[in-house]
Amino acid sequence: MTNRNFEISELPMNVRAKNERKSPDSFAGIAGSAKSRGASNEEAADTPRRGELQDRIAEELRRALMRGQFFPGQKLSLRGLAEQLGTSAMPVREVLSQLTAAGVLEALPNRTVQVPRMTEPKFKELTQVRALLEGYAAELACVNCTPALIKSLQKIDADLTKFSKERNVLGILTTNQAFHFGIYAASQSEILLPLIEALWLRAGPVMYFSLSEQAHIWDAGTHQDILDCMHAGDATGTRRAIERDIHRTSKLLITKSAIFNTGLASVAKLPQVQRDKRSTV
Repeated sequence: MTNRNFEISELPMNVRAKNERKSPDSFAGIAGSAKSRGASNEEAADTPRRGELQDRIAEELRRALMRGQFFPGQKLSLRGLAEQLGTSAMPVREVLSQLTAAGVLEALPNRTVQVPRMTEPKFKELTQVRALLEGYAAELACVNCTPALIKSLQKIDADLTKFSKERNVLGILTTNQAFHFGIYAASQSEILLPLIEALWLRAGPVMYFSLSEQAHIWDAGTHQDILDCMHAGDATGTRRAIERDIHRTSKLLITKSAIFNTGLASVAKLPQVQRDKRSTV
């Protein structure tokens, strides 16, 4: 397989145009240049200050990593990211540098940046730690659960089921992350949430490879067990349901051991992936 950079537009989606209409936006453009939008000078003056823009770019890229919109070993195109985000290269470069310093991304000798490759032992350890922290967060969330939270989670899960039937990959990845973090936010823990996010930033890219096991991994039953336990006020049951969900997905991914050994070669075998045929730099 010929090595090349993948742009953010090359998301793991079945039919890109269809998915863009029916699923949450990937990157709608953060800065919104006056030139690209035909905006007036007054509108251009409203562009967020550098610090605010950089924070928003960081948020978008972190969210994409957690959702699994990038895969391990994927090289990131600075120009491609800037175009997709609707901004200049400078703030994107600064965010990539921050993520690299944090160990979320890694710098290569040729000055390119890539998503770190994942080994099976490391992924197993990530899974164990995720189960512990996310299970505890879910337990706390059950204690704080309200009818409004249950209703919100049911809506998200219904969307996930719909996207799964449509094989709308971006929709699946987005709603799955929203479902889990909707629960964890209800824990109201200022300690757990940053830790869980840090784990998802590292484990999220591996979820890219779940696409070839879509019919098995995206099982509505696992999320329904979580919702049933929360509705019943069963905090221990909620924790165990989250742990089962995490371990089940991890086990299915580990059985596809080639993803930890061949990386990019496995991407070529995913029928759902539609790559952008434009050249990149």
